[in-house]
Amino acid sequence: MNLSLFENASALRGLEQYQNIIANNIAASHVAGFKKVAVSFEAVEGGEIARSTHDRLRNEMPGSFPVMKNQVDYHEGEMRETHNPMDMALRGEGFFALLNSNGDAVYTRDGQFYVNSDGVMVNSMGHEFSDIGGSNIQTVPGGGDLSIDKEGLIYQSGQNIGQIGVFVFEDPLMDLQKVGGGFVAKEVGVTPETATPEQFTIMQGYIESSNVSPIEEMIGLIEVSRAHEANQKMIQTFDQNIGKAIGTLGQTH
Repeated sequence: MNLSLFENASALRGLEQYQNIIANNIAASHVAGFKKVAVSFEAVEGGEIARSTHDRLRNEMPGSFPVMKNQVDYHEGEMRETHNPMDMALRGEGFFALLNSNGDAVYTRDGQFYVNSDGVMVNSMGHEFSDIGGSNIQTVPGGGDLSIDKEGLIYQSGQNIGQIGVFVFEDPLMDLQKVGGGFVAKEVGVTPETATPEQFTIMQGYIESSNVSPIEEMIGLIEVSRAHEANQKMIQTFDQNIGKAIGTLGQTH
């Protein structure tokens, strides 16, 4: 069997997966705090191919089978001022923690919050924000606007009522996995540390934009489409050559 057929078939599978990742990045590019998924390829022979998402499509991988690898890009997005006191952006390291219905923590960079009817700080899905001790944050209903300083201390009518929890992981790539609107620990034993004031700054009235560049993703989508078409043509050519060879072989007997 021709080695190139395996290479092209493997490349097609990877390109289809990559296309889905790009589509998801583009769809979520407007979501505050969203972290895009970046793609790289690993060759079965020759080890990992350290190329950028786009450059790798313009290079050949002779004698190797490209296997797609993807990982979250945790680079910080742009800080966008909203003038909304219920928006927080996290500059620097760490994540906010949300307490889901199971009591588990979901980590996010999206600091848009609301105060529910019970006076608890929640996100748009109703999940409660965690304070530094892992409990929810209770405000005083009707007690006035909230002010949040750069260290996450929350004030209402001049009184400190709590502190936003900011948590850091030793290696987010190894410790976290992407789920829905945030990240969860990959394993039960993985726990974050409480971030120190030197590691972050909270900016009230701002949100962190996603780190997706729609233009770059569209360029990637075009290149994926071209690469997909090229691989399909090569497979079709191989199939036609096999057909001709079988026909020629049949005529000699």
